[in-house]
Amino acid sequence: MPPRKKQNKPAKPRPKKQKKSSELDSVLDQVSDSTVADAKKELQNLLADAKGNSATFFQQNAQKLEERLVLVSKGELDQDDFNFFVENQKRAAQIFIDSQPPQAQERAEKLTIHLLDVAATKIVPVLIAAAL
Repeated sequence: MPPRKKQNKPAKPRPKKQKKSSELDSVLDQVSDSTVADAKKELQNLLADAKGNSATFFQQNAQKLEERLVLVSKGELDQDDFNFFVENQKRAAQIFIDSQPPQAQERAEKLTIHLLDVAATKIVPVLIAAAL
């Protein structure tokens, strides 16, 4: 059978999507403490990488983390509850990381455990202080 010829269709112009500011972005915008500016940027970059990754685990972890951070900023979740969430996510993340090929484990750890650590140690204390 001869190979199929690729049809040359004109590319449809895609409507440009407006980048919606997520609820978390508006929460993080309220954090004006210059001492956590780098941590805030790192958190946003790691969340974007995790949500853009093809692995569902990364996407789900990032989504759950965003939801918890919003709850913390609203005063609906305290440090202890957030830490409990982080510890549970870390356990699940470690199982996921161990199932990855060795060359992917470092990136998997950065997009899960490191991301959770940044949120728990640098961002959440500032969000809690701002909510008081």
